[in-house]
Amino acid sequence: MRRRDSKTTDLHAALNKALRKGRATEALALYELIEKQRPDEPRWAHRKAELLHRMGRRPEAVIAYERAISLYAARGFDARAAATAKVMLAIDPSKGEVLERIDPEAARRFDMERGESHGSALSTTRP
Repeated sequence: MRRRDSKTTDLHAALNKALRKGRATEALALYELIEKQRPDEPRWAHRKAELLHRMGRRPEAVIAYERAISLYAARGFDARAAATAKVMLAIDPSKGEVLERIDPEAARRFDMERGESHGSALSTTRP
């Protein structure tokens, strides 16, 4: 079990409080601080993306989701990366290439659902 230092624990407590009280802007700032402390941990980028999406800040949410997807994939959590990519694609379907990097078969299905041919950029195989 990983031990948290008191600064991290304080940030988590402040984040939970901000979220409980509906202070989205404050929570977003805290997510960013936590993410800077733990840049290799995908869940913070993922949670930040969810908050940005709820706040209606879709372009920023997509960027945060892309970061979370890359971090999940780098850690070998391909199923989590693919699931997160599908959420992101519901926001911005033009970002289909992110799914291709994780799960080429899922990308092909996504292409077909969008009515794109197998010759699209999403339908190529992973190197």
